[in-house]
Amino acid sequence: MCSQYRLISFKILQFFLLLLLVSLPIWVIRFDVLVLKNNILEQSATEYIEQLLLLGTALCYAYIGWVSSYHRRVAVLVSAFFTCMFIRELDSFFDQYIHHGFWVVPALIIAIFAIGYSLTDRKNTLLNLEKFLKNNNFSLLCLGLAILLVFSRLFGMGSFWHQVMGDDYIRVVKNIAEEGTELLGYTIIFYASVNYLISYLKIPMNNKYIKY
Repeated sequence: MCSQYRLISFKILQFFLLLLLVSLPIWVIRFDVLVLKNNILEQSATEYIEQLLLLGTALCYAYIGWVSSYHRRVAVLVSAFFTCMFIRELDSFFDQYIHHGFWVVPALIIAIFAIGYSLTDRKNTLLNLEKFLKNNNFSLLCLGLAILLVFSRLFGMGSFWHQVMGDDYIRVVKNIAEEGTELLGYTIIFYASVNYLISYLKIPMNNKYIKY
């Protein structure tokens, strides 16, 4: 009976935590527009929060790869994927201080290294990739990626907002729609990744550090 109450309490707590998380984009956008009085450009609180969430996501999987040689190859692959996305978010920094489009260089190096490393033991990579895909949090991770890579792009199309507002078109409204949904996607991705890390931490120690 006690275990049932604990489970119910935990799920209710988890639900309210999720409510807080999905409200994050709204509060960050409000802070940008109403307090900082900016149009949510490259240098904005919204962009900085997105970068922090991406970095945190990459670190979740990097931690798994750091402590477990058995899970390392897939963890490196996933961490590298989000690290490349993080580098892409820093494109304005590279454009300003190095060269336009330079972000591709470090992202490509990381991607090649991660893929090459995963191929050093294909069987281990496939086994752990299967486990990664079967994890209960994978669907939530995919939802976050879908919101980020598809919905936010379509919803934030300038042509769409020009048609909606006509002569009253205001760019900041378009930016709010696009960056707000992007931030929601990043938030969901981070939430799924933290939950994936938690599920990994629950693996018994004797199974966690098995070497293939």
